[in-house]
Amino acid sequence: VRVALTNSPLHALVTLNDPTFVEAARALAAAVMSEHGLRDERLSAAFERVVGRWPRPDETAILARMWESQYRRYEGDPGAAESVLAVGESPRPPGLDPAEHAATTVTCLAILNLDEAITRE
Repeated sequence: VRVALTNSPLHALVTLNDPTFVEAARALAAAVMSEHGLRDERLSAAFERVVGRWPRPDETAILARMWESQYRRYEGDPGAAESVLAVGESPRPPGLDPAEHAATTVTCLAILNLDEAITRE
């Protein structure tokens, strides 16, 4: 007997908006930002920590496009960046650029929401 892989839209809405998931993504973003200097290294390290393997080139490209889109959004709206970074009770590490941290947080949240991260085979 095998369990079919599934990730319903309702489940995705819950995990993408759950404060615990957002805070976990924020902490993961802060960790990879403090350990790696380049964006692609940060995203690959976050992916590897969550999924247990390094991302393929096509996956890295998707994450980079997502990060760029989110960065432009948060760079243009610092209040939105601060709103994302205020979720949860753990303190934010000082010195991280808010737009970069918010963009990395949202990208890490997407990684945490991957079927490969949520579902155990």
